[in-house]
Amino acid sequence: MIGRVLGNRYEIIEKIGGGGMSNVYKAKCNLLNRFVAIKILRDELTQDPDFIDKFKQESLSAASLTHPNIVNIYDTGIEDNIYYIVMEYVRGETLKKYIKRKGKLSEKEAIRISKQVAEALKHAHSKNIVHRDIKPHNILLTEEGTAKVTDFGIARAATSSTINNTSNVIGSVHYFSPEQARGGYVDEKSDIYSLGIVMYEMITGVLPFDADNHISVAMKQIQEKPVPPSKKVKNVEISQAFEDIIMKCLEKHQGFRFQKIDDLILKLNSIDGTIIQEKDEKEIIDSPTIVIPPIKDLEEEVINIDLIDKNADNAFRSFFQGEDETENEEKNNKQNNKKITIAAILSALVIALIGGILVFKAILYVPEVTVPNLLGRNEEEAEKIIEDLGLEFRVSNREYSDEYEEGKVIKQSVTEGTKVKEGYPIEVVVSRGEKEIYVPNLIGKYAIEAEIILKDAGLKEGEVREENSDLVPAGQIIDQFPAANTLASKNDEVNYVVSLGPKVVYVKMPNLINLDLETAKLSIVQHGLTVGQINEEHSDEVEEGLVMRQSIVPGQDVEQGTSIWLTVSLGKAEEEKEPEPEPDPGPVEGSFPLTIALPSDRDKVTVVIQRIAQDGREVIFSKEVETSEQSIIINLKGSGTEVYEIYIDNEYYDRVEITF
Repeated sequence: MIGRVLGNRYEIIEKIGGGGMSNVYKAKCNLLNRFVAIKILRDELTQDPDFIDKFKQESLSAASLTHPNIVNIYDTGIEDNIYYIVMEYVRGETLKKYIKRKGKLSEKEAIRISKQVAEALKHAHSKNIVHRDIKPHNILLTEEGTAKVTDFGIARAATSSTINNTSNVIGSVHYFSPEQARGGYVDEKSDIYSLGIVMYEMITGVLPFDADNHISVAMKQIQEKPVPPSKKVKNVEISQAFEDIIMKCLEKHQGFRFQKIDDLILKLNSIDGTIIQEKDEKEIIDSPTIVIPPIKDLEEEVINIDLIDKNADNAFRSFFQGEDETENEEKNNKQNNKKITIAAILSALVIALIGGILVFKAILYVPEVTVPNLLGRNEEEAEKIIEDLGLEFRVSNREYSDEYEEGKVIKQSVTEGTKVKEGYPIEVVVSRGEKEIYVPNLIGKYAIEAEIILKDAGLKEGEVREENSDLVPAGQIIDQFPAANTLASKNDEVNYVVSLGPKVVYVKMPNLINLDLETAKLSIVQHGLTVGQINEEHSDEVEEGLVMRQSIVPGQDVEQGTSIWLTVSLGKAEEEKEPEPEPDPGPVEGSFPLTIALPSDRDKVTVVIQRIAQDGREVIFSKEVETSEQSIIINLKGSGTEVYEIYIDNEYYDRVEITF
């Protein structure tokens, strides 16, 4: 692809990345004179309509989004069976590489990146698009430190009833939500869960859940509570507020996570210092903001009691004294009375203000109440207890429970012993009783899936037997007991039978040497084998028409149905026989580089290639390879047109016809 020009404007310069579905190239847009990134669907996948649909889905999902924290889509097209998407070229690295390089990030840096990713998701969610594959590999960091979300390849448009994908589990097992692991309902809160794991990895440098295989990781996502980041790794510097945010994102039940990405952004802003943290209603009541003058400024304005007594005495004596004396005293006291009046007015204002403050505080003061333990109580009893304490009773959800009977409280939003203000809402989850369990249908499923399916239904694996089957491929379940849709109790065992594939029967290879051809063929058929290619050669020891060689030595155990090649003698060669013309060499042998895309859900796989001919099969390649390279190239040699079948981990992968 290097040097090729797509759409008469995009000149491909170099390869910069790749995955299981596509390769990414750096290119130059000759029209706008700028660098772009071009994602091109792999050649071997252009014939698969499912991959083409996913590729188109990415362009449609991301093209509708325009945000500084989302990689922009500029163009898309098809040219000479090449499917491509033109997008913004980001100079930098993935968040995954950044975490590996630094080990772990500081809380400040982790919050900054988390906020940017959350803002990108907020924009996507506002367009009713759920990403479904948030992970550090799909987050690019520019050289300036800006986070940009990319790879909307499995994004879907959300509806009011959310998304249901029960047939396939799509996503990255270390990062997807419990509902994705179950193949259940997926909505915006699933992206919040995945972002929670990304935040966990940024602050600790490790993942909350890991195991030897993907199935075990998926089970942990469904069943295990994550270890808090502060206890996962030594010397992790994390505030309690940020740890609480991460743990709330990682709640197993969607209803207990942040319900909207806006709520998560608000919490991140509050600990990041970007905005003033909003106070709860109880905090406002407890500490209202009131403007009052400093008490020290009022000291000079307090009424002088001695001065009031003195003026009262003067007024009493003036009643019995003459007018002259009184006039003089009145003249002298006018100024004092004026001061007294001003002081009295100011004092009255101060007393009124202080009294008003005390009354205002008394009105706003709400007594505190200790929250009781509601677990195990009937809903009606719990409601009466809460309302008698002056609190508000709310039922947030009703869930199945094996521990509590129907109608009992199984969870409460505020723990026992916590003090809250009167009128504070207490939310509870009420039991719906034991869930009726029906045995799931295992027939046709692979045995590796059975444990997850049964655990998800609250059942256990029972006896597992293996039987041969000519109709069902090896590894698939062919029978079960109890039957599907049978009513069962929790932890009941379900027995099932796994197919071993067709039964392999071995026979002893007969001795065909020195038999005539027809007799040899009859012996081959009688032993359950098939007649393969017949060759002829001159021989000085074996008479003409008799078998001189066979492809499998006599007495060896051989699988029934195996093709047996024979070489029949032509007798002695004539000494003075005219030289025969050289046989037509046939088609010239050539080679062909066969590219095989490797699955991304396993670290290692075994790749087997068989050549298919009329007279049987031949294994020409068998090797265990690592999937980190996304694909392998195998140089096949042959002549003419030949057919090959490819198997990955003993599962049929593809059939190709190659002309050399």
